[in-house]
Amino acid sequence: MYRLSIFLLSLMASSETLTSQNIELGAIGVASTAQPLATQAADNIYLLGGNSVDAAIAASFVLSVVEPTMSGLGGRGLAIIRNEDGEFFGYNGMTEIPENFVKSGKMPAFGYPTVATPGLVAMLGAMHLKHGRLPFSTLVKPAIRLAEDGFTVMPGEAARQQSATHKMRLDIGMTQSFLQADGTTVESGQTLKQPALAMTLRQIALGGSDAFYGGEIAALISLDMASNGGYVTAQDLEDYRVLPGRYISVPYRDYVVHTLAAPGGGGLVAKALLLLGLYDLSNLQDQHWALLMSQVLGLSIESMADNYYEKDLIELVDKRWAVQQSKRIYLPVPAQATKPRRPAKPLFSQTVLSQPILTDWVGSPDAHTSHLVTEDCTGLTVSMTQTIGPIFGAKVATPKLGFAYAATMGGYLRTGPQEPGARPRTAIAPVIVTKDNKVVLALGAAGGIKIPSAIVQVISRHIDQQKTLADSLSAPRVHPSATIDHNNKRNVRLLAFDAEMSGPGWTDDDIGYWRSEGFQVTEVATAASFGRVHLVADYQGLLVGAADPDWEGTASVQTACSRISKDG
Repeated sequence: MYRLSIFLLSLMASSETLTSQNIELGAIGVASTAQPLATQAADNIYLLGGNSVDAAIAASFVLSVVEPTMSGLGGRGLAIIRNEDGEFFGYNGMTEIPENFVKSGKMPAFGYPTVATPGLVAMLGAMHLKHGRLPFSTLVKPAIRLAEDGFTVMPGEAARQQSATHKMRLDIGMTQSFLQADGTTVESGQTLKQPALAMTLRQIALGGSDAFYGGEIAALISLDMASNGGYVTAQDLEDYRVLPGRYISVPYRDYVVHTLAAPGGGGLVAKALLLLGLYDLSNLQDQHWALLMSQVLGLSIESMADNYYEKDLIELVDKRWAVQQSKRIYLPVPAQATKPRRPAKPLFSQTVLSQPILTDWVGSPDAHTSHLVTEDCTGLTVSMTQTIGPIFGAKVATPKLGFAYAATMGGYLRTGPQEPGARPRTAIAPVIVTKDNKVVLALGAAGGIKIPSAIVQVISRHIDQQKTLADSLSAPRVHPSATIDHNNKRNVRLLAFDAEMSGPGWTDDDIGYWRSEGFQVTEVATAASFGRVHLVADYQGLLVGAADPDWEGTASVQTACSRISKDG
């Protein structure tokens, strides 16, 4: 962290110098990512004259190197971009189920049969083709250097790798890529070198994203899959295409929230905000805010049972749904809604669950997924989430390539039909918030089904409660009790929720009050278990980044665009 601080101070000095020169506004910007080295890569790209899309691509590749348990070249992603003219573009780089996939009665939770066609690299290539400024090869170089020379492993990454050691030993590719000679993982503070991944990245740098889906890389992937019971073929790789993200927007107070519907999780964000918008939260006490929030989020998740694929985007953002569902919300004080009401106090068990109940996208109590966000002084903004699923995804890697594949088929993304050509539903929800057609906030999160949950709460803390970015991120969160039965039906208990007790968590008085009012509350003291949010904000030309304190991420030094002009 000391070296990072020195770098940031030097960057600040460099930025001051650049502001007095004749420069492009796009070369000045900020980033917030899940790992300091990824943020540093984004900042360095700005110094080279790149824009925020260039910075995001460089950060993404670096995350694939320094957080391989969370995301990588074998995974998937979604991105939403707002250009300088205020236009929005969505990118669907989700993994796609191969054409020859046949679902069996009992699919494994990990391994080659769970691997679908990766989409992240193709998405990065498509983003660069439309919006990039610097050569694609330049954007891959920071990741190549870190893979080749090595980097110091942070405590979180070391712990995640250690937790998957046994399963990693079952696969030769994972053993070669991530385990030491004695079969153990690297420890915190040690250096991890990934020569095979460096070679793969060099091919991508030379041939662009197409190099991943053809040539030597594709040949090695298809041969490995055929030899180990996988379904991905060279034809699947050649045929893969980035799809447009299903863009939606909803008004919230004086703002507009922009995100991506299914297979993304932005529809859950949109519906929760439609419900919240019916209530005046400006003077609502935190205890009651939490009760309202947990029920709003629960109703949003529950809606997936009837509208899993969210095919009708007009229906998805129809306020009438929110008005109807608000009748099911119970608050122990008069609800400050459009039509206030006070239902009878429900009778409900106060039994505390021994542990949180996990939903479909959280296959492990451990965290997964990486989010990053970038913005430059032209207003070009990127919010992007990438993942390989649970820790190390499918927990298999092709020898000589050096990256783990995402888990897609099988138990992880088990809800909804799994059929050839499908891109299964995810909770990933990159978001951009505007006011008066200007970006004021861009954010997203990691953490499974708690991704939309964390995003909505941070937005509400910042807009409704007017908390600072730091306070909005650190304030305690809640999450509704939701389970998936054997028929893949979502069961949400509106009067039951998890409460965050780590950090500046909820108090014993809060817990006691909620239980006294008939709510079943599970106290969760595990850090980073309520989503990890990364964001940037634009305060009338002052770009500020912030990273969730529950993680090891960082944000750039703030940049004052108001002092910068193209004329110098």
